[in-house]
Amino acid sequence: MEAKKRSPLIAIVLSVVIGLMVFALLNGVIRPTEVVVAKVAIAPGTILTEQLVELRTIPMGAKPVDALTKVEDAAGKMLAVGRAPGDLVVQAVLGEIAGAGIPAELPAGHVALAIHVDQASGVAGLLRPGQSVTVIGMLSPDLLKNNPISVVTGPMTDFGVPTLSPTRVAGMPLPTQTPTPTPAPPSSPLARLAVTGLRVLMVPQSFRYEEVPSGASQDQLYSSARTSMSAQEGSVIVLDVPTTKIEVVPGLWTDAASLLAALDEYGSVHLALEPAGGLNLKSSDLVTLNLGDLYEVLNDNRGKK
Repeated sequence: MEAKKRSPLIAIVLSVVIGLMVFALLNGVIRPTEVVVAKVAIAPGTILTEQLVELRTIPMGAKPVDALTKVEDAAGKMLAVGRAPGDLVVQAVLGEIAGAGIPAELPAGHVALAIHVDQASGVAGLLRPGQSVTVIGMLSPDLLKNNPISVVTGPMTDFGVPTLSPTRVAGMPLPTQTPTPTPAPPSSPLARLAVTGLRVLMVPQSFRYEEVPSGASQDQLYSSARTSMSAQEGSVIVLDVPTTKIEVVPGLWTDAASLLAALDEYGSVHLALEPAGGLNLKSSDLVTLNLGDLYEVLNDNRGKK
């Protein structure tokens, strides 16, 4: 007895139904949509324009929740995180977001601190974000004499710090605050490795060293000359600085952020670029260089020859 033949119509209908289901499923994932991306490399701090970004088509499933879909939505906004060509421009990388950019890169207990540099102290503009540097601090007696420091004595707080505005107690008159002069500064300039392992967060584009290729255009030569002049005049860079206490010399403790801020304001700092693996220095390896002592040693040795 012959088997009953199936109608080819049933197979066709099933194929069509399966195809429609697959198409509906994939359409929800790969449905094309347009998002804003960087047209060129864009540095942090750049104000976006319509010439720096463009629209690109991506699958719907790959679209971030905070992606921008119109070029005009990006125009006029400040970029907090650098973008490479083709990178998505999303709300999280715009400067209007408090947690975007540098704050998002800082670990707990760290702050972003800007210090002044020039071509010499800033490693000739070779610094780039992500590198690690060592700060060499220098103090000169002339600087300290021009900025006299005095400590005001008064009632102590719970932390042992003199208060600047003591309160009146039981009708008693306010105690008189008396300045206590600090010890006389040294007679010779001093230099010392202050802090190591500080991460570079930001280097202004105008301060970065750029080699001009042979056959460069006049515009490239002008841009390079302008960058060199800016580096010589000075700039600022931003470092990732821990707020934990460090022992500068035996018995003298402070936090790295306050130390660098004080050296930047009242002394001077030089940056030394560290190797990729970092420095392995112990506190016992660090010594303070007294230039007066160095001069006497060198001069004494010269007299013996």
